Amino acid sequence: MSVLVTGANGFIGRHLVKRLKKARRRVVSFDRKPNKYDACFLGDITTFNFDSILGDVETVYHLAGLLGTTELFSRVLEAEKVNVFGTLNLLEAMRRKDVNKIVFTSKPNMWKHNVYTITKENCERYLAMYREVYGFKTIVVRPFNVYGPNEPLEEYRKAIPYFIVSALRNEPLEVFGSGDQTMDAIYVDDVVEALLLCEEKEPEETVEIGTGDPIKVKDLAEKIIHMTNSKSRVVYLKMRPGEPPDSFVQANGNMLHLIGYKPNVGLEVGLRKTIDWYSENLSEFEEIYNPHKVLV
Repeated sequence: MSVLVTGANGFIGRHLVKRLKKARRRVVSFDRKPNKYDACFLGDITTFNFDSILGDVETVYHLAGLLGTTELFSRVLEAEKVNVFGTLNLLEAMRRKDVNKIVFTSKPNMWKHNVYTITKENCERYLAMYREVYGFKTIVVRPFNVYGPNEPLEEYRKAIPYFIVSALRNEPLEVFGSGDQTMDAIYVDDVVEALLLCEEKEPEETVEIGTGDPIKVKDLAEKIIHMTNSKSRVVYLKMRPGEPPDSFVQANGNMLHLIGYKPNVGLEVGLRKTIDWYSENLSEFEEIYNPHKVLV
C-alpha cells in the first residue's frame, strides 16, 4: 500500500517524502508546482481528481495549503478556497475510495484574528465531522516553528530562514514589535519523525509538535548574527497584522505521552546545520518576500 503526501514539494513535504522513501514506503506525491527532485502529480487542490490517485493509498499526509501571517490578509478568499475547500475536495475523494486515514498538519491556535489560523480551525472541524460520521482516522498535528535546510522565502516570511539569509548578507534583521514574543523552534527532521509516529500510533488527541523550550525572537536574531559572524544589526518595526505583540508560543509537551517522541536536535545544532545549508545555497535566495508591500 502507498501513502499520499499533499504539499509534497513544500518545505516539510520534501523532507517527509525523502524520509518515507528511506523507509521503503511507496509514496504518491501531489503539489501545485513541480520541483527538480521527484516526480509528482500536479494540480489545483480545489479541483484535482484525487479519486484517480487514491487506488492503493492507505494513509494521506495532508500538508498542502497557503501559508502566511500578514501575507494572507490580501488573499483571504484564496486562502479559504485552497485550505478549506481543497481539504474538503480531498476528504470527499477519500470517502469515495474508502481511504480513511489522514494525518493533517494544522497550526497552533494562539492568534485568533489570523487568516491562516481560521482556515486551519475550519479544517479541524470538518475532520472531526468525518471522524464522527464516516469513521475516519483523523490525526491532527500542530507543528510549531519548524526550521531547517531548503525552506523557501519568496512567498512568505519565516523568522529563522529570513534571519539567516539577512545575516549572511550583512543586512538588517527586521523584528516585528519588541522582540519579546517567543517562538518554539523545532528542527524539520524531528517534525518528520513525529509525523511518522503519529501515523503509526493514531493518537485521538491533537499532537503539538514542538520542543517546549521557547526563545524570544530578539534573542534568536542576535544568536544568528553571532553564529554567522555577521555585521548585521537588529531593527525593530511595528507589529504586523495577525500576530499579537505579546504572544508566548510554546508546545504543551503532549507529544511525549501521546506518541512517545522527544526532539533529538537541539537549537544550536539545528541552527548550525541550517546556516551551513543557506551559506552553500545563498545565491538561490535573491527574491525574498517583502511584508511592507501589504502593510500600507
